[in-house]
Amino acid sequence: MNRYNIAPMDWMQLSLQTDQANADLVSEVLMGLGSVSITYLGTNDDAIYEPPVGETPLWQHVTINALFDMGVDQGHISKTLLDLCDTKILNFEVLADRVWEDECKKDFHAMQFGNRIWICPSWETAANLPDDAIVIDMDPGLAFGTGTHQTTDLCLQHLDNYPPQDLVVIDYGSGTGILAIAAAKLGATSVVAIDNDPQAVLATRANVANNHCENIIAIHHTDDNEVLEKCDLLIANILANPLMELESAFADTVKEGGSIVLSGILEEQLEMILEAYQMHFESLEVQQKDEWCRVSGTRKNK
Repeated sequence: MNRYNIAPMDWMQLSLQTDQANADLVSEVLMGLGSVSITYLGTNDDAIYEPPVGETPLWQHVTINALFDMGVDQGHISKTLLDLCDTKILNFEVLADRVWEDECKKDFHAMQFGNRIWICPSWETAANLPDDAIVIDMDPGLAFGTGTHQTTDLCLQHLDNYPPQDLVVIDYGSGTGILAIAAAKLGATSVVAIDNDPQAVLATRANVANNHCENIIAIHHTDDNEVLEKCDLLIANILANPLMELESAFADTVKEGGSIVLSGILEEQLEMILEAYQMHFESLEVQQKDEWCRVSGTRKNK
């Protein structure tokens, strides 16, 4: 995550705000001023550590955190940024004796979902996992979650319980692509991962490549207007309102007798989802974790 091999020491962190159009310029100025590490945060505090070369964050409003040596001239940095960039300086603060890679390694370990699915960071070895483990290689940092949120957890458990062997799968609202990758590794014939956020599309592409699933998973932005083939399984881990709006489209996409899995539903939103989806889907089942619910069902015959 850091550009250099940084030994433990104190650092000065600068936090500032800008918009997406200026993010690339601000980053270049910060690097020119001596920053050794840059983190981008979107409006929902989703972090990207050191975006790949040529790629900048695609949120409309961006908070940038930059690390500098302790002896840095704060006044010079502030003046340069204000003169060259449209930024709002938030504050300088001292970060004592922290190495960001070590912090992530300390807080993020291999995690199990269901009986067989494991999400494993690059600094841990899958050799220590069970022989039948379905391993998803994924590090924290590149947009959105790594399976720990209840909504994703519920979907992973469903995939583990009902492996999509030889099925055509759509992952609608792919985020990091974790569900698409899980489906591919559990035997899906083909998977389409779709999201309306360009940053999610970038995250999915990176994670799919890292898991060597490019031949199985196709990745699209909703603006691509891709014509979707009928699928055996559609997973939508989004939110209740778009789930309501997309019910008819999902019904047209899932084959008769095919399955649907809906997540991102709060307990108080459950009844309206069940009412909307019972028109085209039957055998609706609900699984709940904390305040979040998952609904699964079968496409009715026309």
